[in-house]
Amino acid sequence: MLVGRLRSSVGSRCRSQDGQLQVRPGTRKLVTLKATTVRRSDNIMSNNMAAQTLAHALSTGEDFRICANIEATQIPAALRKDCVLFFTPDTEELAKKVALQAGGAITLGHIKWKKFADGFPDLFVENATDIRNRHVAFLASFTNPTVIFEQMSVIYALPRLFVSSFTLVLPFFPTGTMERVETEGDIATANTLARLLSNVPPSRGGPTSLVIFDIHALQERFYFGDAVLPLFESGVPLLLERLRQLPDRDLVTIAYPDEGAWKRFHYQFKGEGYQEVICTKVRDGSKRIVRLKEGEPRGRHVVIVDDLVQSGGTLIECHALLASLGAKHVSAFVTHGVFPNMSWMKFRADMGSGANDGFRYFWLTDSCPQTVREVRDKAPFEVLSLAGPIAAALQI
Repeated sequence: MLVGRLRSSVGSRCRSQDGQLQVRPGTRKLVTLKATTVRRSDNIMSNNMAAQTLAHALSTGEDFRICANIEATQIPAALRKDCVLFFTPDTEELAKKVALQAGGAITLGHIKWKKFADGFPDLFVENATDIRNRHVAFLASFTNPTVIFEQMSVIYALPRLFVSSFTLVLPFFPTGTMERVETEGDIATANTLARLLSNVPPSRGGPTSLVIFDIHALQERFYFGDAVLPLFESGVPLLLERLRQLPDRDLVTIAYPDEGAWKRFHYQFKGEGYQEVICTKVRDGSKRIVRLKEGEPRGRHVVIVDDLVQSGGTLIECHALLASLGAKHVSAFVTHGVFPNMSWMKFRADMGSGANDGFRYFWLTDSCPQTVREVRDKAPFEVLSLAGPIAAALQI
């Protein structure tokens, strides 16, 4: 097998004068591979160049990462599967887009979402016997904690309806920002939610697949148990596609609001050749102030990239800093526009006059349906839909 033939090394080897083999430390480099580069069909690497690149990366100790989402065109026709997709009232609009993107490979299932007099859910899966031996998926939305129980009830029920396989699509993992215990008594609710999802019953075909986009902390992937198969996707490929359409794309510089965002996302932009700006947060008494760490924003269209936004304070401070340093335009991208208490209203639009007036664009995905409804047709917001990546993920 390929893995058995490749060796990982932390340095280069050389012979000393006495003939002994020595290891000389080497410099690690970042090698990014697109998912289109590495393909497997019947357990055989179908692209010799990709195999050589991968072998070189492993043998020299270089880092390599897959920096693109699954694409349906990459899946061999014999391995693609038709799917029945169920959804919540909140995700109905996105579910319809997913079905449209799939070109007939995905049909929509329906659930009656009602409540009893005491407020507890009264749920019914329509045509439940028709989904036996079918691949089934559920498009969830946990952006409001009051709906988690009723959705978990459906999530636990669907795999037990004799379905062939079950996939849970949860675009936004909402408790991701509470992933650690800093003071005794803190509760890491990211771990709690991961444990709930890890106990979804298996279907006839095996463990539940779980699709999540840009989970907040990368270590949270290890919170999930062995009973589920998490697939972590990203909204950044949607941004890359949009940036290629900009009239001033040659002026684009990617900015990160802190070192954490740089570590998280910079490799996805590396292959595109964009200049970078890295900001950092420093304490001034009780305040945290955004400062420039490295990079040159002057005269550039600077796009701030992060996984999510809530109150928007950090993005607004980054915008003010970049504008003061001479950026021509400032835009922003987040995968998850949470915006509690309509905090999106803080963001003013630059209608072409310059960075000092506001944001040229604010891109976000439709992972948070409530936000999408609120910002639709309001500058500077523009929604990049996850429908395509979700449709592709459901066919593996």
